[in-house]
Amino acid sequence: MENRDLLIIKYLSEGYKVTEISEQLSTHHSITISESLIEKRLSALRKQYQAKTLFHLAVLLTKEKII
Repeated sequence: MENRDLLIIKYLSEGYKVTEISEQLSTHHSITISESLIEKRLSALRKQYQAKTLFHLAVLLTKEKII
């Protein structure tokens, strides 16, 4: 999993919305990423881990100790 994906999941698990995640990444990590790309990455991660929802994805990643 790429560093930006980990950061997206980290901010999502902290309760940030997609628009806020984009701002956090550009402000704190100098990563410019659009909201649509964040949504695409989350969709790809959901497919990869066979998660039905973002909450389910977070549970799976927590069980695997990724986040």
